[in-house]
Order: sequence, then structure tokens, then C-alpha cells
Amino acid sequence: MIDDDVACLSSSTVYRILREADLMCRHRGRAKRYREELEVATRPDQRWGTDLMYVRINDVTYYYLGFIDEYSRYIVHWELLTGMGGQSVSVASQAALETLPRDSEGRLLVKPEIRSDNGSCYLSKEFHGVLAYHELTHLKIKPHCPEENGIMERSNRTIREALDETDLENDPQANRYQAEATISRIIRWYNHERLHSSLGFLRPADYYRGEPEVLHEARRRKLAVARHERKEKNLKLRQPTLPLESGPTPI
Repeated sequence: MIDDDVACLSSSTVYRILREADLMCRHRGRAKRYREELEVATRPDQRWGTDLMYVRINDVTYYYLGFIDEYSRYIVHWELLTGMGGQSVSVASQAALETLPRDSEGRLLVKPEIRSDNGSCYLSKEFHGVLAYHELTHLKIKPHCPEENGIMERSNRTIREALDETDLENDPQANRYQAEATISRIIRWYNHERLHSSLGFLRPADYYRGEPEVLHEARRRKLAVARHERKEKNLKLRQPTLPLESGPTPI
């Protein structure tokens, strides 16, 4: 609302309004495991998460493979595979790494750590061969602890929910190409339109290759102006000329 100049309200005010209207749905689940400070990415392409998710289309099972930048929550690459073997995943991994900048000799300028579960495809020699060729570190989560790859898991859940809304899996006329087109639209929405709460309600694209601080500062400025105008209105000043930022009192 702030970005589109609809209304300038703080997040706490919006939360209070929704709570008073009984529009907040609080999820109660198991205790969340917060990551240690060393586990949190502090810049783009420092650490990528990856995972597989099955997608069933017209009685045929495909596998959505995604790579997400943990700092920005930007999905850097995805593919819809017919199998989840090491060969397929390694080829997709190489395609994901092709999105990174390189020097004149073709070497990667940045080398993200790759976080995954212990699936057979991620333990395969083909996948390890790709990582070794690019001198990348492989971080494997503990068995039966999917929360350690929580950023990727949460992204999969969002994509799954958006895919379920299309009801593509139950369409008898659907095929793989329609599924890829649908997922492509969902990924574009996820990267460039969806406001992410952990990013201060900015889009992943704003953090991955944008200037998030500039956007946050623009919002802070709009909120400051809105507070100033509301203060003038509430005081019912005859001549609303209060300075936005008060300076020293003149002598």
C-alpha cells in the first residue's frame, strides 16, 4: 500500500487493525528452530538451497527441482524433471550455475554453498562431480531434519499452494508443457511480485539484484510524511506549516 501510495500505515498498525477485525489466522505448530547466526546468509549467492518436489499431472509424476538463494529468497533456477536420478539433477545443477557471473576464462566469480537433503541424487557421483568441478561446498542437512533446509521447503510449499489453485493436476487434458508454463508463471510471481515477510515485505528480486535499502528508505520517508500530515490534521492547525524535521529553536 505504501509503494502504490494507497495508504501509509506501519506494519504494527495494520496488524492491530486486522486483529481487531478478527482477520488474523495464527498458526500453531511445533516450535520453530531458529538458525544460528553463522547459518544465515548475509549476501546474494552466498548459499543456495535445493530440493525436489513431486508434481502429478494427468496420472504422470514429474519432479520439480528448484535452487533458491537463501539471502534473497530468489529462485535462481528450476526445472520439471521426469526422474530424480543423479544424472538429471546434475545436468539441472549445471544449468543453475550457468546463471552466475563468470570471468574471462569462464570461472565462477561467486561460489555459493549448496544446501540439500540426503537424497540419493544429491549423494550421487554425478552431482558431486559438478560441485567438485566448480569447487563448491556441499552442506547436507541432518537426516529427518527438513527444517534445516527450511527456506527451500517453505518456497516449495508456496509453489505447491499456488499450483493447487490452478487444479492442473486434476485436468485430464493437462500435459508437461502446460505444467511448465504454469510453474513458470508462479515462479515469476514468486520472484517479482510476492512480498516476503522476512524481507521486510519486499520482493526477492529486490534483494537478489536490486537495492533494498533504497526501497526501505523510500517507505520510511513516506511514513514520516504521513505521520506529519496526520499530526497536523489532528491538531487542526489554522496554518499547517510545521516543518517535517524540526531544527534548533531560533534565538
